Amino acid sequence: MGVRLSHTTVSALDPCAQARWWHRLLGWPLGGQCRPGDTECWLESPEGFRLLFFSEGVREPKGPAWNRLHLDLRPDEGGTCEEEVARAVELGAEVVDDRRGTDSWVVLADPEGNEFCILGA
Repeated sequence: MGVRLSHTTVSALDPCAQARWWHRLLGWPLGGQCRPGDTECWLESPEGFRLLFFSEGVREPKGPAWNRLHLDLRPDEGGTCEEEVARAVELGAEVVDDRRGTDSWVVLADPEGNEFCILGA
């Protein structure tokens, strides 16, 4: 007996917009219809892992507190942290903290303020 991780759920004001934004960043296919107004939308990685964006009970934007959970992303082989940070910013992310000089990662926030990191070498 045992369990395995099924998916990670992210509370979102607009699940469709969030799923579509993360789809553009990660390149994972959208699951289901993912229409404006849906209360849940998801992406699925090639390995079968899902990111679920869910609006049930979400009534206001994320506050300034630290996320208790965030995603760490590593550039694909041959890619660089700089390229991926620039691409994320072009898609609408905001740089929160640039730690490349000390720890080799950059903290960003998606359009709803959820933080994630892009790792360096």
